[in-house]
Amino acid sequence: MTNGVKVAGGDRLGKTIIFAKNQRHAAFIYERFIANYPALDAGNFARVITNKVKFTQSLIDDFSAADKSPHIAISVDMLDTGIDVPECVNLMFFKARALPDQVLADDRARHRLCPDLFGPGDHKTHFNVFDFCQNLEYFSEDMATAEPTDTPSLGERLFSTRLELIGQLDTDHVHTEERHGIAELLRVEVASMNAENFLVRPHRRLVERYRELEAWETMTLVDLGELTGSPAALPTQTDPEPEDAKRFDLLLLSPSWACCGVTRSPVSRTASPRSPVCSKINRRSRP
Repeated sequence: MTNGVKVAGGDRLGKTIIFAKNQRHAAFIYERFIANYPALDAGNFARVITNKVKFTQSLIDDFSAADKSPHIAISVDMLDTGIDVPECVNLMFFKARALPDQVLADDRARHRLCPDLFGPGDHKTHFNVFDFCQNLEYFSEDMATAEPTDTPSLGERLFSTRLELIGQLDTDHVHTEERHGIAELLRVEVASMNAENFLVRPHRRLVERYRELEAWETMTLVDLGELTGSPAALPTQTDPEPEDAKRFDLLLLSPSWACCGVTRSPVSRTASPRSPVCSKINRRSRP
């Protein structure tokens, strides 16, 4: 969930297959996932897919759909052959001495093309393998080490942009309904963070403070500094917004910054008049 290849503007883990040792191990992995992400896609973000669960073919069909849950398939030996998911970008070996077919599944997934996976015109270019039991070494598979990425997700940029806008409005002593609405959006997002999640737990003090209305009445530079960065990247339990909606929100924030007298446009990193989102809107608005 932190180091895997992400899609939907970097806000959602891409299609992932986890190979467990046996049925009991697969159930345990699912149990621990649900303990940390109980509300993610109503508990369907990850599912166990083995020959011992009901509606196996239906689960496989759902996993094969790009934007449909489950996005994580926890299996033992069912998904090593005969499944075609070009959107699959993460593979995890959580078992020692995986079957040769499972290692071949890794090779097939790496070479399956998937246009527009990361956005319009941004095609699939890479694939991550997490091998906890040295299977690749055992089968003499040579693979380059993945390079870490520090690029903030679309959701992080939207959170930070809204936060900066609140800071500028407070600096100018402008307390309008718009300011209250932006603050409430961020407060609800923080309030939905599961304090028991292992990623949220180190920031529990901040989460518990900023889930209260009083904390958002006036934001100081210290407050803005606390919320900028890591807290913006924490997982929430709110219903995910469509990627295009997030990009459009960033686009709409640009005039808001201009009204505040800020010269830097917070959406220049993600949208422009010639961006795919704008082009789509222009096409729909033409008579």
